[in-house]
Amino acid sequence: MVSRITIFSLVKAFRVLELVSSSTSGYTLTELVRNLKISMGAAQRITNTLLDLGYLYKEPKTKIFRLTPRFLSFGSAFLSQSEIRDITLKFMRQLNEELDEVVNLGVMMNDEEIVYIDRVDSSSHIVTANIRAGSRRLIHLNSIGKVILAYLPEADQKRILDNISFEKYPSKTLRNRRELEDQLRTIRRQGYSAGKSELYDVYAIAVPVLNHHGTAVAGLNVVIPMSRASKGEINNRYIPRLLEAGHAASQAFGSVTAKRPTKRKVVRRKKRG
Repeated sequence: MVSRITIFSLVKAFRVLELVSSSTSGYTLTELVRNLKISMGAAQRITNTLLDLGYLYKEPKTKIFRLTPRFLSFGSAFLSQSEIRDITLKFMRQLNEELDEVVNLGVMMNDEEIVYIDRVDSSSHIVTANIRAGSRRLIHLNSIGKVILAYLPEADQKRILDNISFEKYPSKTLRNRRELEDQLRTIRRQGYSAGKSELYDVYAIAVPVLNHHGTAVAGLNVVIPMSRASKGEINNRYIPRLLEAGHAASQAFGSVTAKRPTKRKVVRRKKRG
């Protein structure tokens, strides 16, 4: 039943968003008009408003409209308190128990930042990184941010990269867009991000949590003080466990494209004598 005080232009705007969100290929303006049975003028006003606000993106060549990650900001509060945290908490606790390291969960807040939404602390190790639920970090200078970026749809990733200012946010390890793109390709190929933190004396390893579209909805990371971050242990112990946790969490979230970790052969030494 429609209320007498219903704002019908707002109803149309949400119908546009619902229709665009239902398709992975997006819609042109003409297709929106035809499917929603609204006037061309109304469709133009609604899409232009949503473009200005950053909730829609229009492909320059095809003129196809798609949702932007900014639209997720409405759902991130709900998801962070329910589904994403509920699904990943079991795997975070398993990682924490097996590695005895701090495990963090983060999601994309907007085109520039990720926000940490959960954390499982180590029982025996103190980490200097001041990260708590609600802490924000720049998406391109953070291990979770990078794995999320690497697993975004191409159009969304391009839009975010177009707006990153490497001059405004100087980095010790990242000088320009080309270097970031190289890193994202490597992350996509190997399934994880690993490197020294930009802000603290810790080594951070992150894996994505993927949905049924193969898009990252969150990232898990483990942070290890540099004093304990030996290359051998990182490669042989930490990375395999993180890949397993990321794969399991992604499967629990409905993904069928999560990168399955490669089983490592255990070489047993023969006893002498």
